[in-house]
Amino acid sequence: MRKHGDITVYWKEARRGWYYRVQLDGKRVEKSCGVSQNSKAGRETALKKARAIAAALQGGDEMALADAVRRPGFATLGEVADIYSAHGPVKSKTKTLSRFVLYAREATGREDWRERSCEAALSAEALRRWITAQERSGRSKNGIHSDVQQIKSVVAKKRIHLFKDMKLPDLAEFWMVTGGSTKTEGYQPIDRLVLRRMDAAARIPLRRENARVWAIYWLMRKAGLRNEEVEDLKWAWVEWKDKKTAVLVLVEREGWTPKGRGGRVPVRARLMRLIQRALGGGEYVIPRKHKTEAHDLTHYDINDFVRRFLPDGNKGAYNLRKEYGAMIALRDGIEVASRLLRHSDISTTYRHYHNLIDEPEPL
Repeated sequence: MRKHGDITVYWKEARRGWYYRVQLDGKRVEKSCGVSQNSKAGRETALKKARAIAAALQGGDEMALADAVRRPGFATLGEVADIYSAHGPVKSKTKTLSRFVLYAREATGREDWRERSCEAALSAEALRRWITAQERSGRSKNGIHSDVQQIKSVVAKKRIHLFKDMKLPDLAEFWMVTGGSTKTEGYQPIDRLVLRRMDAAARIPLRRENARVWAIYWLMRKAGLRNEEVEDLKWAWVEWKDKKTAVLVLVEREGWTPKGRGGRVPVRARLMRLIQRALGGGEYVIPRKHKTEAHDLTHYDINDFVRRFLPDGNKGAYNLRKEYGAMIALRDGIEVASRLLRHSDISTTYRHYHNLIDEPEPL
């Protein structure tokens, strides 16, 4: 039985920080201590702070309470990285965190970057200095731009609530830094002869060789799905509209969040029936014994097949999705291509396919 004024501190792994419990007038109060070093010293600091907070609460001293909960400075870069590691998007956080760590080390010029104040790297000035250094080293503007987007995504507006227990600098200008270049020459469609040869090999020969890779090929080629979307696709997500058309309903569901934005992608019903006949009608469109097997099929095996025909295609089967986008952009325009590719912003679609469409004539 806890007594009035009893204080305990404990480490909360989900929030990567020390929390305290204190019994006051028969009620238990639990809050963050604002300390995120999981060590003996961190625990002692948290306990000292918890006692100060409890004393202020008991005495009703609002000024003392404000002093007790106020952080002495900004959160460290290590604390920011730990929060993102615990709560970032499952499928992309490893790559993004790796890029952020390299940036933090380079921006601070310190191997002990984790202990440095986040103000040293999460400022527009620091990010611009880093961009300038990257440009001088000869890196491509597109590569720099891609890295900047990843770095900023760690503390993006949509996940800033994760850092509510931390003190961060004003990020308004930091978010506005773009860096590098968002302009490209645009997607160059696969040579028509090469594409015809690849499509021919992906019909009966590939179906006999590996029916699951065959299905993956045509889902990327005719529906523009991403590799991971083919991996996760379930038959319950297929809406049979009529005899000619099926719709792949790729929207947020419990346990699954679409990359970019959700949407509905039409596909020929005949293709889906052929896949169902060849692979069965289990839970997943691409059957698997376990998740690792599904990942290997949709990321490695399909890439191996595509690279027989596109040996220089550094993205392998992802070129099938790009080819789909090019066909839609040519036939229906950038807006429709953006909707079916489910890009988060139409500027992404324009960047890839602007070279394929005619500029409008003046009125």
